[in-house]
Amino acid sequence: MNQISSDQWKQMGQDSFDARLIAIIRRNHPEQAQKMDFAAVVGAFHRQVAKAQRYGLTDEHSAATYVYTAWLMGEEFDTRIPAVAQILNDKRMKAAEKARALGNFARLVFRTLAGAAPNDAARSAA
Repeated sequence: MNQISSDQWKQMGQDSFDARLIAIIRRNHPEQAQKMDFAAVVGAFHRQVAKAQRYGLTDEHSAATYVYTAWLMGEEFDTRIPAVAQILNDKRMKAAEKARALGNFARLVFRTLAGAAPNDAARSAA
């Protein structure tokens, strides 16, 4: 009987995560994704996953939140936006807290850009 090593299980899980998140990005942002060939999308994805891990975002949910936020706000959002950099570099915050803060920040930015009243956007980000 063949056995799968723990490293093989981990790689299978990572491959599944990669495929699922790339599919979500391509499905929800087809025009932007079509401008890049698949290899470029995968390369960008892997760069962002590596950055997420450096910030301690190692579980699927927090890493996915980081990668998706990078897709929406640009690859260098983590250093370009001081408030985001402060959150990501805070060693006291847990991964789930950082992911929640990133999600709230992204919602606030996009609601503000969509013309929502600032109080409405701030209230929904809380």
